[in-house]
Amino acid sequence: MKIVDRYLLREMAGPFAFGVLAFVLLFVSANILFELMELVSKLGLGLWTAGLLFLLRLPGFIVYTFPLATLVAVLVAFGRLSGDSELVAMHAGGISFRRLVLPVAAAGLVLAAANTALNELVVPPCNRRGEEIVREASRRGGEAVQEHIYLHEESEGEVVRLIYAERLDVGSGELVRPMIVWFEEGQPGVVTKAKRGVWREGHWELFNGVNALLNADRPATSSFESWVADFPTPPWLIARQSLAPEEMTYGELREYIRYALRQNRSTVELELTLHHKLSIPFACFVFALMAAPLGMRSHRGSSSIGMGIAILIGFAYYVVWHYLSVVAQQGHLTPFWAAWLPNIVTAAVGVGLIGRVRK
Repeated sequence: MKIVDRYLLREMAGPFAFGVLAFVLLFVSANILFELMELVSKLGLGLWTAGLLFLLRLPGFIVYTFPLATLVAVLVAFGRLSGDSELVAMHAGGISFRRLVLPVAAAGLVLAAANTALNELVVPPCNRRGEEIVREASRRGGEAVQEHIYLHEESEGEVVRLIYAERLDVGSGELVRPMIVWFEEGQPGVVTKAKRGVWREGHWELFNGVNALLNADRPATSSFESWVADFPTPPWLIARQSLAPEEMTYGELREYIRYALRQNRSTVELELTLHHKLSIPFACFVFALMAAPLGMRSHRGSSSIGMGIAILIGFAYYVVWHYLSVVAQQGHLTPFWAAWLPNIVTAAVGVGLIGRVRK
């Protein structure tokens, strides 16, 4: 790595750390604290439990601060270099602006990869543990209703059941529109669908449903009015073990979408969450491309200017991001384009701005 590359990365390191901390304090913590205050008043969480829940919620929000912090870091670094005429000196020494963009783009890719790893390896287990705390507190408080149940059960390392339901009421022990995929030797063998299920005396009794045999030479189905399923997991354990999309890894969410499609359920929101797991971290790279030429227009005192520009750009980016998500949910845009179009447009603008800068 050349001296100029190390110099640029050092210039970006401090503003990046400052950006993460600033955006966490300004935006993220406020959202988490608001949620915690509501849970404390509604469910009676103790201070220790509330503090633990705060820490568990934090990684999921930090994922959104990395792109903004990257934007701040590059804007501030290039703003200072431009304000102190160091970019002019580098140009006089034969170093073109486009050459300076290379380490910035590489840093953006590294941050995108790190953010993806955080979103895949840290956020799901933290969200799972946080939801366990909330569900347990809800159960004690008498509020134990969950929507969109997904449960993956294994025995001796092999999948034995996949359970889906639109709704679970732990208090009454009732499942609404459950679907159970029964596995045989690691492969789906039978699919059971029912209008509802009731927990009675240590087992689930399903009503008004159908069993579909998947491995037969010809598809075979049998309907039932009432059927006792070989499924001994009680309601409270389903509530503890079931996962929301935010609690799943990329692979788990893809599997969930695949079986939700078999149930003829809408998967738009699930697919949006799936694509956002990659598109949001990748915003680190596209913001780095855009920020480098924008930073050249800054001057002394660029820390405050860089933060202001980053807030404006980040606000516009996330407004468009949310708007396209709504458009996708209305069926006017595919989840892929809703998730990736903001990045594509931002990258195109960044490349265009870099092309306009004199060599």
